[in-house]
Amino acid sequence: MSRIAARVRAKLTGPGRWRTWLGLILLVALVTYAFFAILWRELPALNLPELFSRVSLGDVVLALIVYTIDLALAIAGWVLILGMLSGFWRPLDHLRIYTLTAMTRRLPGTFWYILGRVVLYERLGVARAVTVLAGGFEFAATVIGALLVAILTWPLVLSSHGVSILWLLLALGLCAALLNPPTVRWAVRRLSPDHHTPAVRYRHLLGWVLVYAAVWAGGGVLLHVIVRAIHPLPITQLPAMMGVWAVHGVMAMLLFNFVPFGLGVTELTLATLLSPFVPPGEALFVALLMRALLTLCELGYGLLGAALSLPDLARRPPPDDDRAASLSDAE
Repeated sequence: MSRIAARVRAKLTGPGRWRTWLGLILLVALVTYAFFAILWRELPALNLPELFSRVSLGDVVLALIVYTIDLALAIAGWVLILGMLSGFWRPLDHLRIYTLTAMTRRLPGTFWYILGRVVLYERLGVARAVTVLAGGFEFAATVIGALLVAILTWPLVLSSHGVSILWLLLALGLCAALLNPPTVRWAVRRLSPDHHTPAVRYRHLLGWVLVYAAVWAGGGVLLHVIVRAIHPLPITQLPAMMGVWAVHGVMAMLLFNFVPFGLGVTELTLATLLSPFVPPGEALFVALLMRALLTLCELGYGLLGAALSLPDLARRPPPDDDRAASLSDAE
């Protein structure tokens, strides 16, 4: 207990204490707003057996299909980014590493999955710095893609919560200013001077962002499938569900930078955003069901990635010369 208390004290009083305090303030504000938006509306007792009985086998199958398509889009986005930076384009290796490391997103801490990618890609000859850079650019493209979807669906989602579209446009402009070809080339030269400078153009960056915008839209389709299983929701509300999922996702990603856990925060956020479309009790149940579904899917595909990775993990990493030769061949 004394060790835990010392770590908490260090977080609150150490050099990076501003991040901890900012995260706590954001968390308290979010929880307060969620209680006002949901519990103030006389949240009824959840009849879990009755709610689960509404979900049919067809709903589960459709959700799995949508998730698989969305996962394929996310993997494609990662392949485009890392392939452009490193010249490594082997699709099966990308598939197994992405699915295997995706399981670690649920662990405490933000970037465990990046560490797993660094270790596994290094075995294949990709420099550590390049993998880390690709992860950073993936994060930026993901946030920008979410902001695009949120802006397009602003009249359907955030306008009812009193959020001005100017804030979204400002955030989009700041992110776009950071993610540009000169910045990408400078970062590669700075962190990996021995590596070739990628010929990144604006069309490549736009392609990355559009792919991740499609990933967020696909997540909205998945959310619409789950909501319709619990509560009648017309297909005309599909764009609104895309916006809800994108806003919820970008808020969760930003909160994860400050709060060392995500369980509960993301569900409250999603339930709050769903409350104008679904009764409060059902909105909270949908949020919890989405968390369970995503976790099970990540675990299932992660086990597939682990099975595909067994032969590679059984081999010792190649010598430095062989790894350099492998990278040059990939280029």
